[in-house]
Amino acid sequence: MTESASASAPDTAPAADHAPADSRDMYAVHAMLRREFAELPRYVVNVMPGDGRQAEFVAEHIDFVTRILHVHHDGEDTLVWPKLAERVPADAAPVLTAMQADHAGIDRGLAAVTSAAASWRVNPDAARREAVVDALCELAPVVDSHLTAEEAEALLLIDTYLSASEWAEVGMHGIAHLQPEQYSLFFGMLLHDLDPDLYKVLQATLPPDLFGELAVSGPQEYARHRRRLATEA
Repeated sequence: MTESASASAPDTAPAADHAPADSRDMYAVHAMLRREFAELPRYVVNVMPGDGRQAEFVAEHIDFVTRILHVHHDGEDTLVWPKLAERVPADAAPVLTAMQADHAGIDRGLAAVTSAAASWRVNPDAARREAVVDALCELAPVVDSHLTAEEAEALLLIDTYLSASEWAEVGMHGIAHLQPEQYSLFFGMLLHDLDPDLYKVLQATLPPDLFGELAVSGPQEYARHRRRLATEA
């Protein structure tokens, strides 16, 4: 597949006067999603039955993380896969089919998590708590498998057949679905324990003043948020 993508027809790749996409920022998003989905079950287990206040806080975080993943995939479904379907060679088309099928399966898992978390909010008993844990534990490896496949198979196609401006639209799609008050938390999640090289990649995607502000406020907000999530009754 690597050789096929490298041997692409010149009239289907981004125009010569447009910079190609640089999808390395996807690794930062994926690292964030892997970490958050791995940690969510522990936050839920730590909530004692009947502790409605902490259940509400943790369920709100679950909703935030699952929403980020859903919007991330929606951006790909809307702005990435259709363009690639028009441009990639025929032998790469199964990659796009697999990516979209993965998204459909993950959406079902997200719906199960959202439903279980909503029920737990209403009645934070032990049984509903365990239902949330079970739904999260079932979804996390599916998400991880998809992200790994995307990194191995799809990112090269993105960098070969999309332009930098087209790729920037995908990032803006995600930001547009955040509330302004969520920016610091989101960027704190994104920057947490990030590889220094990926940090520089993200830094290049934002105006310097904005990145400088978020690079300070984001980690501070996320650190407070994590402490609150880990609080045991």
